[in-house]
Amino acid sequence: MQTDQRSCSRRDFVRGTGVLLSGMVAGSALGRQEPAAMPRVELGRTGAPVSRLGIGCGQLWRPQVSDDMVAAIIHRAVELGVNFLDVAPNYGNDNDGYAETRMGPIIRELRPQLFLVSKTDQADYDGTWQQLQQSLTRLQTDHLDLVHLHNVGHEPRFPDLEFTLGERGALGALLEAQQQGLIRFIGASGHLYPTRFHRVLDTGKIDVLMNAVNFIVRHTYDFEHKVWSRFADQGGGLVAMKVLGGRDADGFRIPVEYYERAIRYALSLRGVHVATIGVKNVEEVEQAARTVCQATPLDEDEAQELALAGLQLSRTGRWPNAYGGPAT
Repeated sequence: MQTDQRSCSRRDFVRGTGVLLSGMVAGSALGRQEPAAMPRVELGRTGAPVSRLGIGCGQLWRPQVSDDMVAAIIHRAVELGVNFLDVAPNYGNDNDGYAETRMGPIIRELRPQLFLVSKTDQADYDGTWQQLQQSLTRLQTDHLDLVHLHNVGHEPRFPDLEFTLGERGALGALLEAQQQGLIRFIGASGHLYPTRFHRVLDTGKIDVLMNAVNFIVRHTYDFEHKVWSRFADQGGGLVAMKVLGGRDADGFRIPVEYYERAIRYALSLRGVHVATIGVKNVEEVEQAARTVCQATPLDEDEAQELALAGLQLSRTGRWPNAYGGPAT
């Protein structure tokens, strides 16, 4: 496949984390063709080609996001060269529905073009199997590309990590599902308690980490240095989430003036492959895709300025405990 990077200004920015894969994708319903300027890389040692932008689907269950809008978001993301979709079975509720369910018809239609990610928040073998089957049914697919242990640092969810990582725990179920071809890769996600992730990595069974990483919480949680440096050396897949902070309603949204630099910060981290950004409409998909395609590494002055701004912000409002504790 020929490479076409006319819309991205610095090819080496992508080359450092994997093989750049570009091409052509179908355009809008009007039938136009658009260049797939979205850079792609191999997701660490998995070898799977993924877009540098991932779409976080945590907002797609909300009542203000219609079913038509869910379809439009995913279709537009694919048109722009995005293939990485991240969802979880607990995104939603019984009253308003679940993101996985609302995504199902579009996933069935576009499945070969997608790298589909979900999670399990169950600590035990049986609960994890039940949740996997539920996700497959809701998403209308016969396999998932990646399934994370969801927020490993949250002790109430995974109180006995040794059990969770054992044969009768969640990891045992994921390994069995992998052997059966129901999932391709196994990951671990998390917002807090970075040092807990080393026990997860010690299993040698984790292919991908997805953690809360942005230029503000680097001064508190700092997954970049506490965990990612080790996993990058091992060739693991690294996915940044909470790149823009979090939900507006929680007060953790990074100030709008830092939007572009926040994304560039995440993409500049050593070994990072994907930056996932939550969206709730097509305009946000287009803005994120445009920013990622045009992103260049932070230069030294920009990095220092952003580090200082992040340090100052990390001491204000609810940022010091943005995702709960512990932060070490």
